[in-house]
Amino acid sequence: PAPLGAEVNLEIDYACASPIPNARWVVQYTVDMTATRAVLEVGASEPLTCDAGANAFVFHADGIDFAGVKKSALDNVGVLTATLRDADGNDVHSVVCVTQVIKTPEGLTRRVISPLE
Repeated sequence: PAPLGAEVNLEIDYACASPIPNARWVVQYTVDMTATRAVLEVGASEPLTCDAGANAFVFHADGIDFAGVKKSALDNVGVLTATLRDADGNDVHSVVCVTQVIKTPEGLTRRVISPLE
């Protein structure tokens, strides 16, 4: 577990059936409650060409900015999503990780649950 707004590090190994030129990975965190939904941009890669075959995406952000989101909405399950988009902005594939948020004496902490476990 890490503090809710702490740095984000992802490494995704993936394969493409054919090249995808000028693609981009976009990483977002979604807070979703009955009355509140916020999609926060965590970061994005520079445009890249995904080659046919094996590829890897390595991502780092210094943190997640929750400014403007009600604190009461944060004490809930969130979703961290990494989406590969083609040159036209169409979604090619998404990796979705449920994020368990727990209130501790130190504040809100997050535990990202791997979709592969």
